[in-house]
Amino acid sequence: MSSENNQMGSEEEKNDKKPFKKGWNNFVDGMKGGFDKFQKSLEDQFKKNKESWDENKGKAENFFKETKKDWDNKLKELNADMEKRTIETKEQWEAHTKKIDQDIKSWQNKTKEDWNDGISTIRKGFLKGYLWVLILTIPIIIVVVVVLALVMRLLS
Repeated sequence: MSSENNQMGSEEEKNDKKPFKKGWNNFVDGMKGGFDKFQKSLEDQFKKNKESWDENKGKAENFFKETKKDWDNKLKELNADMEKRTIETKEQWEAHTKKIDQDIKSWQNKTKEDWNDGISTIRKGFLKGYLWVLILTIPIIIVVVVVLALVMRLLS
């Protein structure tokens, strides 16, 4: 009789463990599916960021090409001006140097503005990428912490 009680007791324990095991397996499968979705969304976001990076890279290359072209044109103009003019008086020399300084300063300001615009575009792209990663990872971290707390409570 005691062996029958032991067998019935072990069957009851198996039945008690099976729902827990079944629930645990369902939970793990759900986590795997969520992780797969999360991984796919990260891959999609990475592709978008890479496309944005390539687009900004082209803009930066164009910026440097245009800057080089502008600089070369400015140097050609200045050399042509220097050859054309024979500066006779000190006042003409000072006026000419002021014009050159002003041209260089305006060119520097334009270049600085173009550079800042390009950098801000790149920063915005990276900021969007970081925010998406945070938005996607924080809920997963919260779920993992809650699950660990529940498991630790069940184990203790």
